[in-house]
This record gives sequence, structure tokens and C-alpha cells, in this order.
Amino acid sequence: MIADIFHTVRISGNKASHNGTNTSAEALFILKKIFSLAKWFFETYNGNDLIENLVYQLPPNKSETEISILTDKVDEITIQLENYELKIQALNVSEAEIKSRREKAQFYADKINLNEYDTRIQLIDVQLRAAGWECDTDNINYKNKKTLPEKGKNKAIAEWPCGTKYADYALFIGTQLYGLVEAKKYNTDISTNLRQSKIYSENILSQEEIVLLGQWDTYKVPFLYSTNGKKYIEQLKTKSGIWFQDIRKSTNRAYALKGWYSPEGLKELYNRDSEAAGEKLLESDYEYLTSPSGLSLRDYQIEAIKSVEKKIIEFPDDKRALLVMATGTGKTRTINGLIYRLIKANRFKRILFLTDRKLLATQARDSIKENKVEAQQSFGGIYQFDDLGITKPDSESRLHFATVQSMVKRLFYNEGEPLTVDTYDCVIVDEAHRGYQLDKDMNEDDFGIRNEDDYVAQYRKVLDYFDAFKVGMTATPAHHTKEIFGESVFNYSYRQAVVDGNLVDHEPPFNISTVLNTEGITWERGEKPQVYDAETGEVTDLEELEDELKFDVEHFNKQVLNDNFNRVVVQELVKSLDPEGNEKTIIFAARDSHADTIINMLGEEFEKIGVDVHEKAIQKITGSVYDNAQLTRDFKNERYPNIVVTVDLLTTGIDVPSICNIVFMRRVCSRILYEQMMGRATRLCPEIGKESFKIFDAVRLYEALKDYTQIQTVGNPSYTFQQLVEETQRISDEQRLYKQVEQIIAKLQRKSRNLTNEHKEHISYHTNGDSIEGLIESLKTAASSDIKKTVEQLSSLWNYLDTKVYKKYSQFVSTHEDEVMEVTRGYGNAAKPEDYIEEFKKFLQENGNTIVAINVICNKPQELDRKSLKELKLLLDEKGFNETSLNTAWKSTKNVDIAADIIAYIRTLSMGIDLITPQERVQKAISKLKSNHPWNAVQLKWIDRFEKQLMAETILTKQDLDLRPFVDEGGFIRLNKIFNSELEELITELNRELYSA
Repeated sequence: MIADIFHTVRISGNKASHNGTNTSAEALFILKKIFSLAKWFFETYNGNDLIENLVYQLPPNKSETEISILTDKVDEITIQLENYELKIQALNVSEAEIKSRREKAQFYADKINLNEYDTRIQLIDVQLRAAGWECDTDNINYKNKKTLPEKGKNKAIAEWPCGTKYADYALFIGTQLYGLVEAKKYNTDISTNLRQSKIYSENILSQEEIVLLGQWDTYKVPFLYSTNGKKYIEQLKTKSGIWFQDIRKSTNRAYALKGWYSPEGLKELYNRDSEAAGEKLLESDYEYLTSPSGLSLRDYQIEAIKSVEKKIIEFPDDKRALLVMATGTGKTRTINGLIYRLIKANRFKRILFLTDRKLLATQARDSIKENKVEAQQSFGGIYQFDDLGITKPDSESRLHFATVQSMVKRLFYNEGEPLTVDTYDCVIVDEAHRGYQLDKDMNEDDFGIRNEDDYVAQYRKVLDYFDAFKVGMTATPAHHTKEIFGESVFNYSYRQAVVDGNLVDHEPPFNISTVLNTEGITWERGEKPQVYDAETGEVTDLEELEDELKFDVEHFNKQVLNDNFNRVVVQELVKSLDPEGNEKTIIFAARDSHADTIINMLGEEFEKIGVDVHEKAIQKITGSVYDNAQLTRDFKNERYPNIVVTVDLLTTGIDVPSICNIVFMRRVCSRILYEQMMGRATRLCPEIGKESFKIFDAVRLYEALKDYTQIQTVGNPSYTFQQLVEETQRISDEQRLYKQVEQIIAKLQRKSRNLTNEHKEHISYHTNGDSIEGLIESLKTAASSDIKKTVEQLSSLWNYLDTKVYKKYSQFVSTHEDEVMEVTRGYGNAAKPEDYIEEFKKFLQENGNTIVAINVICNKPQELDRKSLKELKLLLDEKGFNETSLNTAWKSTKNVDIAADIIAYIRTLSMGIDLITPQERVQKAISKLKSNHPWNAVQLKWIDRFEKQLMAETILTKQDLDLRPFVDEGGFIRLNKIFNSELEELITELNRELYSA
């Protein structure tokens, strides 16, 4: 508000200075605005002296004598102003004081009232001009100036006649009338059903000077608006924003915009035919997306695209869709295909691809730029797109890549050319689970107490700004993800991907149990622990302990340092890791300094066992490392580094298929972060023979997060006591006041855990002998009428608690000895591998007759179809049984390295048949089939093709021959001719031989 007033005064002054066109009426209007500024300034900087009821009155005309007296008065005020500057400097002695003053300024700014005329002049005119409209309520005005539209100009003409009424603005592009606007005064509720604008649209009269675009039912203008000039806030829907309705379709609803459409955007919206684009999407096939010469998308990726398109076509007003696809299943390629189809059908004019890291945006851009989508051309070869460095997209550009951080600067900090809400009509968000949070507790009473930015994350503000359909992509949706993007339209889980063979499974984890991570680090009563002070870099001894002090493994390398623990874990790791091999490793450390410790120890321990390590083989990749983006590229594309230690930087957004080992040396409490960390190793990598990946767990993270759920806090710890108390004085609602007290109490409870005896003495002094516990109780029982007075009287206490009582960052230094007790594998509920196999055998015995697919595998395996096998694998996976774990357990129990499939294990454990691999089973069946009949050369070639298909898919049916790769060769009909119309009999015989004893 204050910035808007300053802007209005500045523009008027510039116009008067440069053009000399200002009127007496405008000068008086500006005088009134300057009065508002002066009143706000006085209330902000003059303590608690309120002049809320002081009303501006137009001064009478002055005589020359009176003018001379006023001139002298101005000179006197100039001297006072210099004194005020000194006073302001004194007021702004600290950051806390400056912050408090800003909040106070915001509070009084929100109390400035504007009538409808002021709202239009000061807010709406300015907003429309920023969006590209010629707008000036006083001078571009039909009622007063008889202003008319002109070809080649985009005018927002004020007070346009609509029968006997006048619309506050009429939006003309040339002489064509596109929109009507109803303006409300600043603090008045908006007519969110746009009733008044609808009346304008019905009553508009045809004139020679204007072109009406058509008629829709009784309405003659397509786009209607209502606004009071306020920025839109979700929690205050009817009191903010620019409410908009496309009246051309009776089912269209009004909704709030965050800004005005540009003339170009409004014209494009009018001409866009979403229904025709939807029909085009429905009619077009997907074959070019599955072609090996194109993106070569898999079936589930095509289903993902279809699901988003269905949402866009059937529920366009919802404007959101969420895709949930496991890490490594090709989200970027899927979105590449989706973007191409949406632009090709002309469903959207321009798409914004939004990420929170340059690395993610670069990966997506490279995919768009390089991967062919149709007719041997990439998206970038067909359509124009803008890269990261472009601040405003070209008018011909169909796709723009940007980071959230850069978009925040452009939209909210005036960096680069302003972007209107119609700049993009589709926003695709990568890693949609990150940072898009909204505090839903804001209500009308909070407005004016706290700033909007206290409630809406910058990330969310960017998403909400554009009038666009939003598509979120993530592997790990959080609760707030679904609040923003809705329920997922498509879900492809990690377990489904493993069953389908599109991701690799992990082996049972290696649990590294040491004395310390099992029993914890304990100092007994009377011992003197050492503490490392991060501020001074010194290690100091504490006083003797009055009680036992214990740290569990979750605090290792965070609150307590113990090199012996790190050493014995690293000694165990070097037995399994090969710094020169093809299998890459990623180690998750607790913090940057911990990563350095691990790097050094790995080098030392490899040297001890006689392994020469290349200088680039083991690297740290964290935010503190120079050119970490290049190191990340090297990790993916080069031989070195082979082993990487990270903290958070590589938890998401990197695609390194050759990662085969994940090492947990830090505890995390977030399920989402944990799954992202695991996802680094799930991708297929056939070129190095990757069949699974290994987990080395030194902090029992795998066990800890199996059933983890997140917990919400009562108050935001980032608010200071002084902020909370300052806000308390501005609260009028009793319920809101009690909620504020709850936040103060919650913060007091947190502070009470860090109090020393010296702190307690100071608190007693500031509370006249009370303690923090006593203060909490008194606040809990205080009457609402006493709360403000109570907290205000304790101003010195709040300052003390904010500035002197804080948790000093320090770490305990432990020299406790450690050693590895055992390294075990995690088999769910089974303690040993033989127990795991026995559990599976028992499950088969108990369910063999009730689960149809198990019965078929044992008794009629030739009748097994692909759908039944997939459903069985998913069911067994839910029960904890999968091929990777069974193979690992079998190897440990029988000392035989075998890669059998679930069919073989079921038949072996249920029927006592020898365990063989799928390859052996197929080779034996093909060999028998070939020897049973005299085949010609062409038929033998096709039997070899059938063998290759069985190696990859386990099952071959008649229906499979009308799918790829066989359909490209003529499918079943052609192949049946080659086999003299006996192909069905051949398939039956082949399937029978697969499972013959």
C-alpha cells in the first residue's frame, strides 16, 4: 500500500515536471495522498501516539500573507526533519529494532482506507498499465472525456456506458470489446459471483465506434472482472485478488487471478479452442512415442501421459494433475512426450518447466533438445524454446525452462521485465514434493498482524501466480503435494517397477552392528565429557556430570563425534567396495565435516589393505565443493569418481545408473528424503551387468524408517518472542489471542530446555522473582483481558530470551572405543537366510490352494499368463518375498550363486524340483522343441526369436505375437503361415516343455 502511494505521488510529480499537464484537481488528490503518508510515518516512528481518527480536510484558499507565513513554516519543518533523521538513526540501532519497525509500518499501512476512486487511481490503474493496457481513470474516461477505442491501441477506458449504468473499466483491443471491470473500494468485499459485471455485459449497447465480439446467452462481453486492488490471498478469498469469469460457457466458474491478463494474452485466450485441442489429443495415436527411433516410451509411461491428458480434457477447471512415478522410471522422458503432445495439439500456447535446481532444469532441457520425438526430430528441432538464462520468453517460444529462485526474483523483486499471469498457461513442476507449503492457519484476524510472506512459501507463490494448468511430478508425494496438485492421476510405484523389470531391487541390507551403534555412547556420572565449540574451534572439558549422559546412534556425527565409530564402519566398507570397479557407490554423511572424515578414512583404510586408489576415485560432492555440477557430471559419465560422499546435494535429481551401493552413515527423519536417497541406486544398468543394488546401513536407518510418520509442531520456532509479543498487541479476536499465547508458551517450553543457572537468575530478575515454569502457568490461566498487559510488561524478558538464551552449536567429543560386533542381512521378520526360505515354503503350503496363480504354477504352468504372474509377484512382494531376497538367502544357505525366478522357487519349494535359472529352463525347452520336429531354416530363425523373447519376458502366448517386436513383422497371422498354420500347437508344446520334469 505505502509503495503504491509513493508510486502515485512520483508519477504525478514526473508528469507535472516534464509535461506540465497536471490539473488542480490532481494536485489536491496528491495532497491527500501525502497526508496519508505523513500519518503513516508518524504512527510508525513516533512510539505509541496514535492518530487513527485524524481525518484529512481540504485546506481553504490562502492569501499572500498566509502563504508567506506557510513558507516560513516549511523552513522550520525542514530543520525538524533533520532532527527526525537523527531520531530514525537512533531507532534503527539493531536488526531486531528494524524488523519490529517494519512490522509496525506494515500494520499501520494496512489501516489506510481508500475510497473507490482512490483505489482505481492508486492501485487498479497502475496494475492495468503494468499489464500493457493504456489506463488513466481521469483522462482515458468515456463519461468525462468521451474517450473512444482506437485501432492499434489497447485501452482500459474508465466509466464506459452500459445502458443507464457505467462499467468502471472497459477493456478494448483496438475497437473490439473484450472485458468489463467492476472496481470496489480497497477494504470492501469483492462480488465473487461478478453479478454487477454480468449486468454491465447484458446492458452494453452496440455503437458504431466499437465491435462486440458476439453474444453468449444474454451476455455481450466475454470476459468479466471484479477487484478491490488487493493482492490475492487464498485464506481471504472474497477480500482480495482479481476475480475473473469467462462467460462464454455457462458452466465456467469465476475464480481469482493474481494479476491482469495482457492484451495479447486476453486475445489468445479468446481465440484458444480447448475443446478442439482435446479432440485432437484423443484422436492422435501414441505410436511415435513408443518407436525405437523416437523416445521409445514404455507402456506405463504412455499410460502416465494418457492420464494427464484425460484430466486436462475432462476436468480443465481443476487446473492441476499429479504424476507419481518411482525414481528411475523415466519421468523426464515421459514429460518430454507429454509436452510435445500438448504443444502439437495446441492445447497450451507456452509451458513453463520449473525446477528448484539448475542441474534438474539442465537435464530436462538436454532431454528436450536431444531426444527425437517424431520423424527423427526433437522438440527443439520443431518448436522454439527458451533456456534458463532468458528472463522473459519470446512471443514465439512454446517452452521455457526456469528455476523457482529465478522466477521469484522476476515476479516479486522486479528483476527483468514484468511477467503477466498469462505468460504461461501450463506449468510443469519437477520434484513436486519439495517446498510448496502453505500454512492453512491464516485467517482474517491474521491479516494486518502478519505479512502474507509468513504464510505462503515463495515456491507456492510462483505456482499460484500464473493462470495455468499445473502438472506436478514426484516419486515421493508428501501431504502438501496432494493439497496443491490433487490426488495422483497416475501412480507407478517402485515395487511395481521392480516386478515389471524396469528397476532393480535391493538385496537384503547389510546391517553393520558395532558396540557403539548398538549400545550408544555413554558418559557415567562423575565423568567430564569434552565438547567441541564450532564458534572457537576449541575442545574444552565440561564439569563433572551429575547424571548419566547417553547418545544413541541417531545423534552420531551430529551431536556427538566419535572417530572410532567412523573408523570401524569404514574398515568394514573397504572389504566390499572397489574404487576401481564399474559399480559406483554413494555414501550419505551427517554433515560436511563428517564427509571429510569419511573421505580421509577411506583413503587410509584402502591403503592398509593394499588397494591403490586413484586420486580422483573418491570424492566429496556437497554444496561447499567448487564446481560440484561438473563433479556430478563426472560421477555419471566418467570412470572417476567411483565412490562419492555427500550430505544433501545428491539426494535427488541425479541420474547415475551405475550406482550399485548405497551407504547410510547418517540418520534422517524424513520418509521422503530416505526414499529419495534409496532411489539413487534403483536404475537399470545392463552394460555393467547390474541386477540389484546393495545397502550398507551403519545407523539402522532402514529399520528406523520402515513405518515412519511425520509430526507437526505447534508454533514456528523462527518467530522471536519480540515478534510474537508485538503481534499480540494488534490482535482483537479472543480465540486468535489464545492461539498466540499458545505459540509463546510453546517457545518458552523450548527455551526452558537450554537454561543454565545464570540464565535462571536473569529470568528471575526480569520477572520480579518468577521462573519460566511459573510464567508458563500464569500465561495458561490468564484472562484474555490481561494477556496483552502481561506480555507487554515483560518486554525486557523477551529481549533477553531472544538475544541471550540460545542453543550454542557444539558437539560432544567421544573417545569411546568401538568394534564391529557382526554384519547381518535384513530378511524382514526372519533372523537368518534359512529362516526366510522356510517362511516362504510355509507360506506356499498354506496358500497353494487359495492363491490361484500358485496353484497354476505347480499344476498347469503352461496356462500361466503375464497378468496373473505380475499380480502374484506384487502380492508376494507385499508379504516380503521377492526374487532378489530369495536369491541372496539361497546363496547364503546353499553356498550356490543362482539367479532363479519366482516360478522356479515356487516349484522347487512346493514340488521338490531342482532349482534352475530361467535361462536354463528356456534353453532346455527350446532344445527339446527343436529335436522333436524337422524345422526349416526360416522356422528355426523364428524359434530362436521365441527363445530370446522368453529369456526377457518368461511367458509367450498367442496374444504376445500381435505385440512388439513381433507385430512389426506381421504378427500372428504371418507367423502362423510360416509354421503351416500350426503356430498355436507349437506355442502349447513349447510351454509344456518349459515345465516338464
